[in-house]
Amino acid sequence: MNFNVLKTKALSKNQMRAIKGGSGTCGYKSPTGTVKCGVSKAQAMHMATEEGHWCCDSCESSSYCG
Repeated sequence: MNFNVLKTKALSKNQMRAIKGGSGTCGYKSPTGTVKCGVSKAQAMHMATEEGHWCCDSCESSSYCG
């Protein structure tokens, strides 16, 4: 199926935003334990650093944003 057909016929705007990683769809848990959900991917990756965790597509199944 063509992506444009899928986009217009099968999925809502919010579902498409989740697939494409629209703003505010990610979260993180910093090394100090700070949790924030609904942030951009860049912010989540930056705040999690090497010892933390971040999610975008898998946030619903995470222990911190789920």
